[in-house]
Amino acid sequence: MLVARLEVLGEVDPRGAIRFHVASETTLRGADGRPIEVLVDNFSRTGFLFVSDEEFPAGTLIAIGLSGAGSREAQVVWREDRRHGCEFLVPLPQSKMARAFEGQASVIANLEAELRKRLPAARPAPAEAPPPPQARKQKLVDAIRQILDK
Repeated sequence: MLVARLEVLGEVDPRGAIRFHVASETTLRGADGRPIEVLVDNFSRTGFLFVSDEEFPAGTLIAIGLSGAGSREAQVVWREDRRHGCEFLVPLPQSKMARAFEGQASVIANLEAELRKRLPAARPAPAEAPPPPQARKQKLVDAIRQILDK
């Protein structure tokens, strides 16, 4: 008999999806397209829970901005006070899950790494050659003459 232990970083919700606690701010847009800052408490491949002072009744279609996975459409399925439970119209692909709430700094770092791969290595500009000794002596002589002439 084989006994194994599976550890899941998150909770399994009633729909069988692993739900991750993120407590991350993001932008949500309702039917009017107006941006609204909300706090996403948790999310899974199938949906998310957000907190907002704005009220979105059940059935409202919304779009949510996920920093590493783009904009995703969802529907509010329940609301209780400031908490709103939403279901993605199309579940988030597994490939987008890890990047869904990636911070902006991480996104920029990834872009820079990709650019470095594609662009030829930058070469430093050549340093200016120092003036020849005779020119330095002449500058010194000219400076001394200016001081003596004053």
